[in-house]
Amino acid sequence: MDQPFEAMGPVVDYEVSIRYSDMDLFGHVNNAKYFSFLEEARIAWFEACIPEKWDFEKHGVLVARNEMDYLKPVNPGDRLIIRVGASGMGNSSIHVRYEGFVLRGGDEHAVGLAFRGATTLVSWDTVAGKVCRVHEPWRKAITGS
Repeated sequence: MDQPFEAMGPVVDYEVSIRYSDMDLFGHVNNAKYFSFLEEARIAWFEACIPEKWDFEKHGVLVARNEMDYLKPVNPGDRLIIRVGASGMGNSSIHVRYEGFVLRGGDEHAVGLAFRGATTLVSWDTVAGKVCRVHEPWRKAITGS
């Protein structure tokens, strides 16, 4: 987990609680479950870096794109830690990147990169029902400037 992680602003490490229902017939975490894990990690990241309480009635985000490169399976008894941070920002978009580290059998000395992922979020004006510019306090908190 000591690999360089390119991100602007805050970076969060989020440990996923792996459940039996996350497993598939091959005995490892089902590929579709990873997108739920990204959502959990992204929410933890937002809560860590956004200075205000998130009010979806005012400011929201929508997932415009998700992508994932699966590198190693995650098995029962493993720990999964997702590192998350912003990789870029447009006028209305926030680009988030992730690296998922598997700790085989929970051993902190047996760490491997399980996946790399990315999400593009678009800022959403809930009242107007349309895409909008990223909320300025969020922009400052996420970019670290």
